Amino acid sequence: MALLLAVGMTAMAQRQKVAVGKDGEIIVNGDTVAYIEKEGCKLLSSECVFTIVDENDDLLITVRQESFTDKDRRSREFPDGTPTAYLVFSFRGSDEVAEVDSPFSPKEESVAKLVARHRLIKDRQLDPEAVRQFITANGTRFSDRERQQNQPPAIIIQR
Repeated sequence: MALLLAVGMTAMAQRQKVAVGKDGEIIVNGDTVAYIEKEGCKLLSSECVFTIVDENDDLLITVRQESFTDKDRRSREFPDGTPTAYLVFSFRGSDEVAEVDSPFSPKEESVAKLVARHRLIKDRQLDPEAVRQFITANGTRFSDRERQQNQPPAIIIQR
C-alpha cells in the first residue's frame, strides 16, 4: 500500500499544469517559460506556423504544420489515401527536425503541452539533451513516408 501511495505521489508531482496566457506566455506550473505566437492555422489555411521565443524575443523553436495524402492508408472514405497532418519541430542551433502527429487545426495550447511534456525548455532556454532525445525519439517518419510514396517506381530491365 505504501508503494502504491509513493508511486501515486510521484506521478502527481510530475504532472505539469500547462497554459497559454493572453499575451502568448507559456506557463508551466505557474512559471512563464517562453512565449508562443501562431501564424495562419485557420480552417483551410495553407500555412500554420508557431514560433516559440524566450523573454528577449530570441527564437527557441519553430513548429510548422505539414500534411500529405498517405497513399498506404486508403479507405472507402478516402480511396486515394488518408489526409495526414503532422508538426515539424525545428530548434535553434540544430539542423535536425522532429515530426509528431498533429490535429488538422492545432492550437497554441497543444503545442505548448508538447514542449512542456518533453521538457524541451529548461530555465527558459532550450535543454540540448531533451531536444536531442526528442529528435531521436520522433525522427522524420512522416516526411520519410511521403518521400517514399512519391518516388517513381523502379524499372528493372533484365537481358
